[in-house]
Formats: sequence, C-alpha cells, structure tokens
Amino acid sequence: MIRKLFLSLLTLFLISTLFACNKTEVNEKSYAEYWNELDMNQKQWIVATELEKLKAIGYTVIVEEYYFIDRLDVYYNDNPPGDLPVPKALKKIGFSTGTLQMSAK
Repeated sequence: MIRKLFLSLLTLFLISTLFACNKTEVNEKSYAEYWNELDMNQKQWIVATELEKLKAIGYTVIVEEYYFIDRLDVYYNDNPPGDLPVPKALKKIGFSTGTLQMSAK
C-alpha cells in the first residue's frame, strides 16, 4: 500500500514537472516578441519609467524617450532572440550612443 502511494506520488510529481518545463519552453516570449507586441503608448510608458529610474540614481539623459523607443525597435527587430530585457537594452543603447551619461557630482 505504501509502495503504491509512493509510486503514485512520484508519477504525479514527474508528470507535473515535465508539464511545467514544457509549458515554460512553449509559452514564454522572448524580449523581442514582448517588445514588438506593445503599442506605442505602452512602449513610451516603459521607456519613460526606466529613464526616470536612471535619472533618480544620477544619470543624465541627453535625448527624449522617442529616441530610445526607435532604437529599441531597431534593436529588437535586428536581434530577434532579444537576449536583453528592455532596461538593459536601453542602457546598452544609451551608453553606446552617448545619450545616457553618469552625472558628475
């Protein structure tokens, strides 16, 4: 009886684990897919929020949000796997173009 219960629980555990792994691989979106499905208002809100966070910790932003939105559109369309989340991609773009700089204090 205990053996049957143990085997049943083990089987249930393995099936649920396999289901969870399969679900993660099939249903999760890449950062590029996520970004490309957003409308302009959502993109503007995300970029504005991230830029405000960066300003709050001492960075200077040289350009407006729409510059970053355009650059992120290019980044995620030229880089289909979208290996960086939006905040990291935004920083990468800002630092590489000189449009995001650390403020001198």
